[in-house]
Amino acid sequence: MQLAFVSPGCAICCQVLSVFGIIFLLVLGFLFTAEVNELTGSTEDPANPKEVGHACFVAAAIYAGFFLCCSCQQLVRRNDTRRARRL
Repeated sequence: MQLAFVSPGCAICCQVLSVFGIIFLLVLGFLFTAEVNELTGSTEDPANPKEVGHACFVAAAIYAGFFLCCSCQQLVRRNDTRRARRL
């Protein structure tokens, strides 16, 4: 049974994008939770910025899950190549 279902290039790409997504969403979450005036001061902004901040934190956690999944794929690929070299 093959445990690696993502190619190495896709796994690296997913890891890089996930890191940037996590950083961006955490910053946005903290800014919305702190109710920064530039994000919450106009009439078109969300009515409850703390809920928006919470949603950003949830999205960052989802990105962290993707990062962990792709990291596991990298480890599986690395172990498969080492095992193939020994044979």
